[in-house]
Amino acid sequence: MKELISGAVVALVRRPLSSVLTAAGIAIGTALVILIACISAIGESMIENELQNMGIDGLSVSATDGLTEQCLRTIRDMEDVKEAMPLLVKTSFAIVDDDRYGIVNCGIDSGADQVISLKLLHGRILSHGDIVGESMVCVVDETLALDAFGKTDVVGNTLEVSFGSMVNTVEIVGVTATGSSLLQTVTAMIPYMIYMPYTTVQTHVGTDRFDQIAVRMYSGDRTQGVEQAIVRELSYMQDDIGNLSTENLATQRDRLDMLVTILSVGLSAIGGVSLFVSGFGIFTVMLSSVNERTREIGIKKAIGASERRIMIEFIVTAVLLSAVGAVVGVLVGVGVISIG
Repeated sequence: MKELISGAVVALVRRPLSSVLTAAGIAIGTALVILIACISAIGESMIENELQNMGIDGLSVSATDGLTEQCLRTIRDMEDVKEAMPLLVKTSFAIVDDDRYGIVNCGIDSGADQVISLKLLHGRILSHGDIVGESMVCVVDETLALDAFGKTDVVGNTLEVSFGSMVNTVEIVGVTATGSSLLQTVTAMIPYMIYMPYTTVQTHVGTDRFDQIAVRMYSGDRTQGVEQAIVRELSYMQDDIGNLSTENLATQRDRLDMLVTILSVGLSAIGGVSLFVSGFGIFTVMLSSVNERTREIGIKKAIGASERRIMIEFIVTAVLLSAVGAVVGVLVGVGVISIG
């Protein structure tokens, strides 16, 4: 075996450029497969965690003519409902030092961090007193804070918020991490978000209804039953809310999981093709080596070497070349993942 390995090493050294390029192809293919596999696994884990953190294991209830306070009370009184929060979402703009910023103004209730998972960086979340008193206060995301004020801790500062043709001064009482809210994820086209008491937004836009109600259950296993109960109970109500619709956000999570899986398989296939092409590179190198070493092969046969022995020698050369490339590829792939 030592003679076979030493012979393979000598054969590779005789053709250094070809050997290096072929091993590099194997290394790139191997590293690509490792990177894709790791990125896919990390991506799936991160997406799953984000979806759980953002409360996507609940329900979204909406109606064509808006939902009422009675709808909210009915949902909150249901046995399996843990949290139910009204949402009133309006696009407008905020003004800071004469600069305008396009925003999504979200009217929310106290305890919104438990439903849409706001991650607080500075200050506080809206309180029950803010809701009852229709306070002119807001929580902003850190992107708006940085772009408008040049820092994230802007608690105590004020900005002007438009409500139709009116512009009102609003005090900032808290700052949230950008992207921590499910609402910000689905309104990514407008990067700036502020969160105000829903009662304040209702008063200033002249409505007593909500766009939707976000619902979280005590147990995800009861989601379908709660969804059916909500549709049944709200359908019995006399309030004219138009056509009622519910969306099981857990279903959306399953769809996203499937999309990530399909993407991972596709990327892995690309890495596999790269390795497959690299394998053909080895075949080409071996074939070329056989043609170039015809004289050497003839001499070996003349001194008694069998065809089997010569074939094994070429196979060992190919295996050694592949092993070197694979080891280098693994080291590069693991190294890149570790650094990242």
